[in-house]
Amino acid sequence: MTKNTFIKRLSQKADITTEQSRIVVEAIEDHNLFAKDEKEIIIADIAQQLEADEDTAAKYFSHASQIIRSEIKSQSIKLIAGTAAAITAGIFVMKMRKNKDKEN
Repeated sequence: MTKNTFIKRLSQKADITTEQSRIVVEAIEDHNLFAKDEKEIIIADIAQQLEADEDTAAKYFSHASQIIRSEIKSQSIKLIAGTAAAITAGIFVMKMRKNKDKEN
């Protein structure tokens, strides 16, 4: 997912403007999203930059986190499916070679 796609998805999901969404995404980029101790810092940063209360900023942060989790799951599924396809193809080739060797 590109940054612009992320911004658009967040804007739609959180029902905020593209510019507000861009501010949220940039605040998240400026911090470690996966560090629990940074969550409150990110929310405070969003609240300050958007001149919003903490609850509203937390809501935007939550929406952004959901989008990121969804994207990670989606990419993981694609990776697993690709790996399974490669393994299946490898097994098929090995069986074909084995059958060819038996014929000769």
